Amino acid sequence: MTSIPPTICPYCGSKELIRTVPEKDPFNVMVICHNCQRVISPDTAGRSGKTTSAVRAIAEKAIQISLSSGKLHGIKYYHTEINKLPDTKNSLQQSKDTVEALLQARGLASAVKKPSRNGCVIALIIILLIIASVIYFYSQR
Repeated sequence: MTSIPPTICPYCGSKELIRTVPEKDPFNVMVICHNCQRVISPDTAGRSGKTTSAVRAIAEKAIQISLSSGKLHGIKYYHTEINKLPDTKNSLQQSKDTVEALLQARGLASAVKKPSRNGCVIALIIILLIIASVIYFYSQR
């Protein structure tokens, strides 16, 4: 008995699915999402609509957090929220790949806030001030 092919992508919620028939195994129809380019297997296609909408909402929020606070915070949010859902356990690497794929698919990879590098400059200034004060106090003796 064959299973019914899915109608929406469980990863991104897109309804644009491509059904392909491999040449070597014509009875094994593959379903690929046009938006996120992932293969949808029968075990991932069985998610409920509530879980799919929750995953979509988490992905949107993760993108917003990535744009405002940085990619690391977006990945952390996505990872913790996805693992709170029932029957969805992602590793940190899977969460990172998913958030990066979502940003890349929307063309927002270059718009992500870069981490600031002011910490090294501040530490260098403090070290120089300490060295200058030591030299000043030893030269006054």
